[in-house]
Amino acid sequence: MSTYKYIPASLVATAQKGNSPKDQYIELFQKTLNEQFYNSSTWWTIEEETEVGSTEYADVDVRINHVINAETGLKLGDDWKTVLFQSIEHDVELGKYYIFDDNTWLTINTELVKNLSATCTIRRCNNTLRWINESTGAYYEEPCCIEYLVKEPRDYATQGSPFMTPGGFLHIETQFNERTNLIEHNQRFLFGNTEHWTCYKIIGTGVNDFKNLTTYDNSSAKILSLDLIANFVNDELDDVVNGIADVYTNVYTIALNRSSASGSPLDVVQLSATVTYNTMSVSRNIEWSTSNSKIATVSTNGAVTLVTTGSCAITANIEDNSTSASCVITVSSSPTVNSEVTISPTTNYILEGSSRSYSVYLYEDDVVQADAFTITCDANSVPSTSYTFSQTGANGFSVSNALRDVSSYLTIQCVSGSSTKTFDIFLRGAW
Repeated sequence: MSTYKYIPASLVATAQKGNSPKDQYIELFQKTLNEQFYNSSTWWTIEEETEVGSTEYADVDVRINHVINAETGLKLGDDWKTVLFQSIEHDVELGKYYIFDDNTWLTINTELVKNLSATCTIRRCNNTLRWINESTGAYYEEPCCIEYLVKEPRDYATQGSPFMTPGGFLHIETQFNERTNLIEHNQRFLFGNTEHWTCYKIIGTGVNDFKNLTTYDNSSAKILSLDLIANFVNDELDDVVNGIADVYTNVYTIALNRSSASGSPLDVVQLSATVTYNTMSVSRNIEWSTSNSKIATVSTNGAVTLVTTGSCAITANIEDNSTSASCVITVSSSPTVNSEVTISPTTNYILEGSSRSYSVYLYEDDVVQADAFTITCDANSVPSTSYTFSQTGANGFSVSNALRDVSSYLTIQCVSGSSTKTFDIFLRGAW
């Protein structure tokens, strides 16, 4: 039986009965790769994104080589590389990120379809897109590849200089994922540094996500192309410290129903958050966290359970946003209740011929109680013909100024159990 000199006996046709020549060749090719892959100075261990858009990475061994321009036959610079994988079945995807040499690289071409080896061309991301999503206020950043386009003279014999000049345009390629899918037409971006930001704005039709990997699958695109034109930095709307455009056009605030709370172990304190977007109240998902779970824990709906003595902070953060608010929790062996009686409004005078109604409530640890009050009025030296007083319901009273009195004032006393509040009201003239 004859054998091929450089083909292992285990791979010849007689040993692989039933295999086609194509299958034998593929097996031989993979075996050769396995044996020769590490016999080169071009193999490296780099980080590969596990799935397009996942932002999760795993180590992979590859061989990295330069890229040849198919039109000129010249080697492209260090911003382009060819990556070869050891396994011919390695999952190669357009738009996938790789990380090495302190850079993120974007896969801009693959050589996998009807090709024996698993190979791709990657390009170094030389900048970062940074933006705030207008609908949620969430901050995003994405590596990107920037090309600076230039104007090419058509007929320099009649139109002037033969030299190409900057055109004020940028062409950007980045990964198309759920984050970059939020980028909108006419959106602005800042590039540069804190000393010299340059602003570019997406041209009206400059968001291109229609390079389908599968002809009829409009959701198969993995690369987003953006065309931008020079714009101006706006110091009032742009964050010129961190390089984020239009930050101050979308202002979020968050406030908690309590800034502090105290209690004893096993007590539960319910916190709630109010979110405003450009001064309007909106509904947003809130993420709750505790600075020390040994002191107090917090559920996903803001219910705080006190665990043991000490203090910690419970923080509410708008999901995908840096805006937050905190409540200081103090846990003691015996509960401490902060009580306060409030009267609203706080205006302590009534003009002649006018009346005013007041409400009175008891608050314990910033939470309004259902307690009823006994409300009385001490006229001091004010004649009874100068005013009228009446309690309205369990938590209110009303006072009328029939005739001004400059000699004294009315003293209102509100009592509920051990809680007492006094309030002086002056009867003034009609201004």
